[in-house]
Amino acid sequence: MSADAFANIAPYYDALMSNVPYDMWADYVEEVFVHLRVRPRRILDIATGTGSAAILLAERGYKVTGVDLSEPMLQQARSKARKQGLDVTFLRRDAADMNFPPNSFDAAICLYDSFNYIVEPQRLQSAFNRVAAALIPGGPFIFDLNTVYSFEQELFTQQSLSPQREVRYRWQSRWDPAARIAKVEMEFWISDGAHFRETHHQRGYTEAEVTEVLERAGFILEGVFEAYTFLPAGPKSERVFYVSRAGEAAGNQQPQIDTDGRG
Repeated sequence: MSADAFANIAPYYDALMSNVPYDMWADYVEEVFVHLRVRPRRILDIATGTGSAAILLAERGYKVTGVDLSEPMLQQARSKARKQGLDVTFLRRDAADMNFPPNSFDAAICLYDSFNYIVEPQRLQSAFNRVAAALIPGGPFIFDLNTVYSFEQELFTQQSLSPQREVRYRWQSRWDPAARIAKVEMEFWISDGAHFRETHHQRGYTEAEVTEVLERAGFILEGVFEAYTFLPAGPKSERVFYVSRAGEAAGNQQPQIDTDGRG
């Protein structure tokens, strides 16, 4: 995935995603922490984008570091955090190449199907290895993926052309079952007169493939859940959450626990 893939949309990304219930995403992350009986303090937010989830978690008392490949998206994130007076660290990093010291984080998250953008399986393995190296032993690793089923149904084919919207768009998805790649042609019209096109690619990973990559990185899989629930994912699940923990090889400390549960 090119770092420039989100460059054009970065200034308008939050308007485009205005209907995304980020509060619900943050709530679910905290529900997973409760489910796992952990109270992390330091969270790594991978593919943080414009930092919406990272900022919400920072507001809730966590110390958050957000990483992303797109500098224009990070500029938006830093601006938002600064305006809200929040101390969130945002760094330009490729998930497959990031290199944090051992025990840097108590938990790691990657939201909104960002790992689907890593279309080479060996780079997904590298990303998981890098996360494992940065986490404390037992530290949760939580992420979601679009499923192969969602790509087969071409759910990315959608549009919103209402003149009342700041960002209007039309997306056309095409699934290549042999390559296991969804190619999404995107066209945007902005209320300020801007008009541009982008092409995004996502890979469809099976549960078995993701589980194998996690295990190779030393993670212990706790569950694969239907989005925002603790129900097992099924054959027609469109988005699933993987919940795992770093194995003992990830470091030699125990999860940091605060008496107020927030950090």
